[in-house]
Amino acid sequence: MTTETEYNQVSCSEDEFVILKALLDASGEFVSGSLLAEQLGISRPAIHGKLEKLREQGFAFEAVRNRGYRLTQEPEVLHPALLRYYLQDAAAELDVLYFPVIDSTNSEAERQISYGRNSPFAIASSCQTKGRGRLGRDWYSASADNLYLSVLFEPNIPPQQLQHFTLWAGITICRALQPFTPKTKLQIKWPNDLHCDGRKFAGMLTEAKMDSDSLRSIVFGIGINLNSNPSSYPKELRKIATSLYAINGEEVPINQVAARVLQAINHAYEVCIHNKTTETLADAWAPLSSLNGKAVTALQGGTAISGIASGIDTSGALLLTQPDGSTIPVRAGDVTMKK
Repeated sequence: MTTETEYNQVSCSEDEFVILKALLDASGEFVSGSLLAEQLGISRPAIHGKLEKLREQGFAFEAVRNRGYRLTQEPEVLHPALLRYYLQDAAAELDVLYFPVIDSTNSEAERQISYGRNSPFAIASSCQTKGRGRLGRDWYSASADNLYLSVLFEPNIPPQQLQHFTLWAGITICRALQPFTPKTKLQIKWPNDLHCDGRKFAGMLTEAKMDSDSLRSIVFGIGINLNSNPSSYPKELRKIATSLYAINGEEVPINQVAARVLQAINHAYEVCIHNKTTETLADAWAPLSSLNGKAVTALQGGTAISGIASGIDTSGALLLTQPDGSTIPVRAGDVTMKK
């Protein structure tokens, strides 16, 4: 049985955050050590000690006499202070808990709510030991070069108000990630995978707890292959999976990406709760779909349904056009493209 002490949360001290914020705000310029010492009410040697501690965490600094300190390198993995900093820029007010290793970010979100943590909040990790995907499948989550996130909301509303949440999250996340791969189009494979050139680089999993007439809590989890090399994946995944690094040819800034993704998830939630959009779901989905116009087979409740994928309807169901021109809506199930 998992215990509270099995997984260690890593946080950043307020002093460390103040130092990093000043250096990041300076955009590569020098910041006076005296100014940092004055802001924190500590001595200059104490500032030096805190910078040394940050160096141990993967940061690099240049120090010049009479000029101060300049940030020259950020860690290449998730860091709680950087997550907090970039979330400020993303204007997403979320408490983010960082665990270097966790069984599952969705599971930890459920544990935190049982401990009495106020929502909404996010769980971020560099490694999942029991990552899970849709339909009870495992999700390969062993690389610290990738991103594993969950966000928990407690809407307490009728379930139908959030029936399209996963689809809207796919749309907003796909749009948020596109600037990081400017030369290659990112797409969504209905209902919950993100694809590029026919290969999957992210998967989403939404889990809910309901009372008789109310959606009590909802956990949205996502795993994104960011800076990992597909050649390091398990053999069975190498031909079907990819990463933003493989797509783009260079690494992406993982903490900035995490902040953008969290902002996108929050925006999708607002769209569903408060209808904060001028787009219809079908119109927003259409240009991002990886299936449109392709011959596919959907397995729905043990029944195989084939047709040409023709977008989604207002309920979020995948529409399959038949030879006679009629369409069949697929509301749930696995979809594969015909060879």
